[in-house]
Amino acid sequence: MKKKLMALSVAVVMILSLPGCGSKNIKLNQRTQTFTEAAGEQMAATEAVSGTEAGAESGNESGTGAAAEAGAGTETVKAVAEVDRGSLNFSESPELSEKVNAGEIPSVESRLPSKNDVFVAQTDATGNALELGEYSGNLNMTGTSGSWGIARPVLESIVRYNTDGSYVPNVIKSFEYNSDYTVWTFHLREGMKWSDGDDFNADDITFWYYMVHINNFDTKASWEALKDTKTGEYAVLKKVDDYTVTWTFETPKNPGAFIENGDFKWCWAPSHFLIDLIPASFYVENEYWGNTGLSDGQALANAAAKGFSYEEVKDLGKNLGYYFWNASGLPTVNSFVLSTEEGHNAKDSEICILNRNPYYWKVDAAGKQLPYFDNIYIHTAVEDATAAFASGDLDYMEIGMEQISAMLSELGEAATLKTVLGSNWGSDQLTFNYTCSDKNYADLFAKSDFRQAMSICADRQEVSLRISEGFLRPGQCAPATGSMGYDEEWSKKWTDYDVAVAQQLLDGCGLKLGSDGYYCFADGSDLSLDFISLEGNADSIYSALKRYFESIHIKTTLTDYDTETYDKLIDDNEWIASMCPHMAAGGLSLSERAASFVPIAQAAEWYGEYGTYYTDNTLGVAPSGDMAKLVEYYEQWVDTADSAQRDEIALKIYGLHKDNLWSIAYVDSANSYFLVNPKIHNFADKLVSNDLYQYMNICHFETLFKK
Repeated sequence: MKKKLMALSVAVVMILSLPGCGSKNIKLNQRTQTFTEAAGEQMAATEAVSGTEAGAESGNESGTGAAAEAGAGTETVKAVAEVDRGSLNFSESPELSEKVNAGEIPSVESRLPSKNDVFVAQTDATGNALELGEYSGNLNMTGTSGSWGIARPVLESIVRYNTDGSYVPNVIKSFEYNSDYTVWTFHLREGMKWSDGDDFNADDITFWYYMVHINNFDTKASWEALKDTKTGEYAVLKKVDDYTVTWTFETPKNPGAFIENGDFKWCWAPSHFLIDLIPASFYVENEYWGNTGLSDGQALANAAAKGFSYEEVKDLGKNLGYYFWNASGLPTVNSFVLSTEEGHNAKDSEICILNRNPYYWKVDAAGKQLPYFDNIYIHTAVEDATAAFASGDLDYMEIGMEQISAMLSELGEAATLKTVLGSNWGSDQLTFNYTCSDKNYADLFAKSDFRQAMSICADRQEVSLRISEGFLRPGQCAPATGSMGYDEEWSKKWTDYDVAVAQQLLDGCGLKLGSDGYYCFADGSDLSLDFISLEGNADSIYSALKRYFESIHIKTTLTDYDTETYDKLIDDNEWIASMCPHMAAGGLSLSERAASFVPIAQAAEWYGEYGTYYTDNTLGVAPSGDMAKLVEYYEQWVDTADSAQRDEIALKIYGLHKDNLWSIAYVDSANSYFLVNPKIHNFADKLVSNDLYQYMNICHFETLFKK
């Protein structure tokens, strides 16, 4: 497979002294690889090379595993001219200048990191040079649902991905690792601040790790990236100085399992704001932060005094430690922060307002502080989006493929269509609970004949017409054309419409027709595939499939749940089948999120309690057969630093999915379509929608402007 590698800047560090555990000092004399922003901007890559030897010689892993797995057919990000940081003259929006003059905030020079440390944005995610922008008032867009909705346009992560799979340091200034990948070092940006003006430094990293994350205050202490691959123990985080931290593992932690891990998006929290909200019941002994001594009640009372009212500490921690972008008044490092204005300060407000972060740490090539827009207005209750767009009340909105022709015809030159490519393994997957507590179901789902029957019983051409007016091609739960692992045979497996064969396969599974005309189990007990789904996501596909299931005498139901209830059903293993699951099988690559490919966490529905077992073998269900092989291959993958070898192992994992088809799809992966105001500049073409890229965050909203 031909791959493109990104050659990163490599610095040789002969001696790096780091504080070790206790009173020891660990002195690393090995060659250390350093990754920074080259040319003073976001692309660390300066040229593209092919093959794998260059990556091996330089120690470059950021362009090998991630870029190679991102899929063929993408363009390598281009180099841009170097910026003379010394000549940068910082400037700001008129809105912020007024606040400076009024004495409300300090000067722009005081708010930004130093010229050597500020992030200089020069290219979009496809590698094209950005146009120098103008400060532009407000961006109006339609809303997105769920806890992550308002995070998508604004969330800042440890690294930022480009569409070819390469990545660069983002919130952190640079990172490096020693020769055996046991010590990773993060360098922060001197002078960077939180959105309330407080200093952002290493204390905010240690606070997040020891006081918010590994103690499970944020309810998300399951990130495998932070655990030792062999021992399962958490990494030892050390503060070297105010702008340097190290993560030390007992055994090698290779890039694919650490910096490239899709779950490891951030590692900071505002210590100055949250310190009096962490109760003693969550304290984990560490050398940096003492026990607050607060009772749960005191922590909740302190939170209420700051405007955050929750009945239980777990809700406090989850919403302020994890879904922090939804907490009005909580400092962040994001480009825009949730407004504190009553009526506009919640994700489900009719008009949710995100305000420019006055301390945002990025500038354009001319030194103008980003973002260009003053605010983002998210409209969650637009009755007639087309009319709103035509009148200029909306600048950006997602539309369904079936709407494209009509809306472009109606809007004419008032709208530009942007296509963002998808990377899922088919659309609208359905999957089964292979660890169902009811053995009848678990045994049935384990039979490939049953899954094949459920797949071939539907006429995919007709399904495509029903759900997409024929836009989506018939397909299977398989990698998309041009993606890593694409296999034409796989994409067509179990796709031939044949009710008679489906019936024979079901008969061979030991099922019996009951008096009501539907199959029941051999012991006479009822069989009903009671699908669960999230907030109406499966309504369309279920409507198209229901009659096909009935044609092979399989009784089905569909019940929609809100996210919290749905997740609890999955967590408690109280479900039978899922349609349009929370985490689908497959995706862009293992680097995106390995948990969607292999059962290593309680994350994806298609492996259920097998994932629980991996994180705690006293719980869940031990995998066997090919499900166990997935885990075996995954552990080989995380133990391998060489990208070409990682790709070979990844393809073995793909092969097991092809053999088993644990999840089924009926049409190919869908692209996303957006209408954009033609006056909006710097909105790139050929973007890719993916969780690794944080979906529409790949648009880089802070660089968009209107003129």
